[in-house]
Amino acid sequence: MVLALLGALDRERFQPHLVAMKGPGDLITEAQALGVHAVNLQFDALGKLHGWREWRRMLGEAQPKMIHSFLFHSNLLARVTKLFNPKIKVISGIRTVYTVEEYGRRYGVLERVTHGLDSLYIANSEQGRLSAINNIGLPSGKVRMVPNGIDIDPFSEPSDVIRESVRNEFGFGEDDIVLGVVAQLRPAKRHDLLLEAFSLARSAAPRLRLLVVGGGECEQALREQTADLQLEDVVSFAGYRSDARRILRGLDAFTLPSDVEGIPVSVMEAMEAGLPVIATRVGGLPDLIEDGASGILIAPGDSNALSKQIVRIASDVQLRNQMGKSARERVIHEFSVQRMAQRFEALYEEALSLR
Repeated sequence: MVLALLGALDRERFQPHLVAMKGPGDLITEAQALGVHAVNLQFDALGKLHGWREWRRMLGEAQPKMIHSFLFHSNLLARVTKLFNPKIKVISGIRTVYTVEEYGRRYGVLERVTHGLDSLYIANSEQGRLSAINNIGLPSGKVRMVPNGIDIDPFSEPSDVIRESVRNEFGFGEDDIVLGVVAQLRPAKRHDLLLEAFSLARSAAPRLRLLVVGGGECEQALREQTADLQLEDVVSFAGYRSDARRILRGLDAFTLPSDVEGIPVSVMEAMEAGLPVIATRVGGLPDLIEDGASGILIAPGDSNALSKQIVRIASDVQLRNQMGKSARERVIHEFSVQRMAQRFEALYEEALSLR
C-alpha cells in the first residue's frame, strides 16, 4: 500500500520521500524505481545510533513539512521527531484491527500518551477506526479512515488468455469450479476451517477444486490435514507466488475465512478480477464486501456456514457472474489506488492547515 500510494500521489502537490526503519531493503528498491528518494535506516542491522544518524541526515536533506507514519514503531519515531521539530505535522496510523490483548497493553499506553503530537490518526477500515478509539483509547475526532486501494487492470494480456494459462499450469479442467485463497499460512487465516468446509462441500459439488496460494508456518499441518481428509487430488498448494494476482484470473471464486483481518488486499484483488468472495464478517471485510451483492459474509469459525455458501456459489454460475461483476465495479469505484491517493491527499492538506 505504501508503494501504491507513492505511485499515485500528485507529484505537483506533494514530493514524497520514503524511510524504512529496518528490513531487507526490498521496499526501498521498489520505491526508488518509482523515482522516490528512499532510505533504509537499518536499525536492526547497524544499530540504533546509526539509525538515528541516518534519520537526522534524511530530515536535514528533505526538510519535510509532514511525516506520515505507518504502524507503532514508526508512529513513535515520527512523534519524537516532532518534539524537536514542532513545525512538522504528523499523521500516524494502524493497519489492522486489534483487541487490547492483541495490540499489547504497553503499546496501547504509549499510543495514548504520545498521540497528542499527531495531527491525525489513520485506520484503513471502519472497524480499525473503532478499534483505535475503543481499544487503544484515541479521541474519535482525530481518527479517520482511508481504505486501501489497488491498481485496476494491471495486465496487458486478455483475461481469458490468462485464465487458460493458469488453469493449464495447475491442471484444472474448464468444467472444474476452482475456489482459491491467497493468504499467509498462519493460524488466524483459518485454512484449517476452509479445508473442513471444502471437504463437506465436495459431496454436493464434486467438480470443486481448491487452490491455496501462500506460504507460512502452518503449511505442513495443512498438507497433513488435506491427506487425512483424502483431498490430495482436489487441493493444490502453490506456495508463495509473486504472480498471485495473475493466478486469481484463473479462479471461479475466492474465500478468506479469517478470524482477524484489517482490510485485506487479496480480497480487493480478487474482487477486481471479477470473483465472488466468501469471507468472514471481521475487521474491514464488511467495508469491502456488500453481503449478498458483491460477495457473501459469514460468521467466523463456522465451517458449516462456509461449506453451505461454497456449495451455493459452486452450483449457480449466474450468481457467480452477477456477484463477480458487482465486486469488480465496487473496487473500481471505491477501492482504486487513485481513490485512495485522493483521500490521503485531502487529509494531507487538512493536516498542513492545522495549527
